Amino acid sequence: MASPCKPDEFTYATFIKTFTKKGKLGMALRLFRGMWDKGCKPNVVICNCIIDALGFKKRIPEALEIFRDMSERGCEPNVATYNSLIKYMCKIRRMEKVYELVDEMERRKGSCLPNLVTYCCLLKSSKEPGEVHEVLGRMERNGCSMNDDVYNLVLRLYMKWNYEDGVRKTWEEMERNGWGPDRRSYTIMIHEHFEKGRVKDVVRYFEEMVAKGMVPEPRTEKLASSLNIRVKGRTEKQEGVEEERTTL
Repeated sequence: MASPCKPDEFTYATFIKTFTKKGKLGMALRLFRGMWDKGCKPNVVICNCIIDALGFKKRIPEALEIFRDMSERGCEPNVATYNSLIKYMCKIRRMEKVYELVDEMERRKGSCLPNLVTYCCLLKSSKEPGEVHEVLGRMERNGCSMNDDVYNLVLRLYMKWNYEDGVRKTWEEMERNGWGPDRRSYTIMIHEHFEKGRVKDVVRYFEEMVAKGMVPEPRTEKLASSLNIRVKGRTEKQEGVEEERTTL
């Protein structure tokens, strides 16, 4: 006797999510396609799960096909849908298609409007300062505010490209807007300056970071020790404070 119980959207979503997490994309796709065949329409979360899994496997054409089918079948994409496609297409440098999608997001607005995740993908794919300026301009036009993650990403790019004016302006803007500089900012400056052989700048930023009470990352401590920067006194003082707190 057949059971009257039938899988619903929640059931499918649970299994599809589990299969994609375990790398069993074939099984997830069979379930996904079976939903349509049985008249159980996948929601945007399920579609996003499949698109992201296909992107991870570099099966971009299939991900785009599902993306196109969504709207035709009455399942409207959201910003997470676009971000999954953009993330993986940035990795394979399909930048023309990436910006087509970003333009489409801006036209659709609402739940599709680009967010910080979108812009960080674009920034990470930038090859020179002019591209960064364009992305930041898009952010401003769409009312997407900067945060510490974006500032530090831009700072890292400018340091990598040796774009001193951009580094200075970004550092000043971070201070002015209350987004840093934080430990990540100093870590970027210290290690990038070291890569470029600017030992005096390494020492200056390290001492400034420590003076502000920031605890360097282990790799930064190791670098400082290798350059004979005085860190022992700071470390002993910090340990003494920690011991005092423990005994209270």
